[in-house]
Amino acid sequence: MSTLKITTQFILIINLVFGCTTPEKKDSQISFAPTLKTEFARKFQYTSDGVRVTEPWPGAKKPINYKIPEAPKRVIVTSTTHLPYLELLGVENTLVGFPNTQYVSSHKIRKLIDQGKVNDLGPDGNMNLELLIALDPDLVFAFDMGKESTTLDKIQEAGIPVIYNSDYLESSALGRAEWIKFFGTFFHREDLADSIFNAINLRYDSLKHLANQADKKPTIFSGVMYGDVWYLPGGQNWAAEFYNDAGGDYLWKEDSTGGWLEISFESVFDKAHAADYWIGTSTFNSLNELANQDKRYMEFAAFKNQKIYSYNKRISPSGGYDFFESGYARPDIVLADFIKILHPELLPDYETYYFQKLK
Repeated sequence: MSTLKITTQFILIINLVFGCTTPEKKDSQISFAPTLKTEFARKFQYTSDGVRVTEPWPGAKKPINYKIPEAPKRVIVTSTTHLPYLELLGVENTLVGFPNTQYVSSHKIRKLIDQGKVNDLGPDGNMNLELLIALDPDLVFAFDMGKESTTLDKIQEAGIPVIYNSDYLESSALGRAEWIKFFGTFFHREDLADSIFNAINLRYDSLKHLANQADKKPTIFSGVMYGDVWYLPGGQNWAAEFYNDAGGDYLWKEDSTGGWLEISFESVFDKAHAADYWIGTSTFNSLNELANQDKRYMEFAAFKNQKIYSYNKRISPSGGYDFFESGYARPDIVLADFIKILHPELLPDYETYYFQKLK
């Protein structure tokens, strides 16, 4: 498939789905059709009268079933990764509270914060419960990392429904993005959510096929040192999936780990010292910052050749990385960035959105 055809297809998709005004939809009890299903997500599924979160937190022994109430008019979400779902569905105006609002990158939601329509609830682990309850939300979308959450228990004891979101447990990028359908169901905009995800999936698939046309696959490694340990994506991690789908050769692709590897500097250097690209350097935003943390970084070929890229192109004035907010909802954009980095000739007119070269 030619670059021209794909570019034209992108424009059509963007105009039809992301560039249009969200249609008004009257609130009503949701009616599930047999065609509603998940394609990539594994942590939630549709039931006859609602949705089921199959693993609400890591190691959960039982799923949680939710019947769908009337569409909420006032909601609280607790992760920046929830915000793009609201914005894509055109329901960001229902947001009344959020923990640590200074880390929000979305211009639309920042405007709501500045207007006093979205209240800062304080740190996520120690939210202001009195304020949260006083805001009288219809629903609280929350995540649980597996520790006992007394905060969420107290919210439910106050009679406020807590909806557990475990999109972060998905093993694939498209599986995580598909959680827009989960949010769409609660807001009775499931058809819109389905259309949005289908457009994202179509663009991702087109980009993946484009990357397959590349003549060679540059070698890639990732991550940085924390203390004496180098953290980098396992071979089955969603990040590794991006590298491979973009036409790269991730050096740990044969690893069976779905999470993150913790290995020594020596092990990384032994395998990756001659790698073509180093992608993802945490919060290090320049070559000097990297070198100042560990002079040994300078011995990698990617450092010497200045082929290091990270997700720091879009940082809010208060230090929030947009990649960690909207990137999970838009894997098609992330994949386009990686293809531009690894095979710029395939997307000659595209400018990266999240990633840029460290200087």
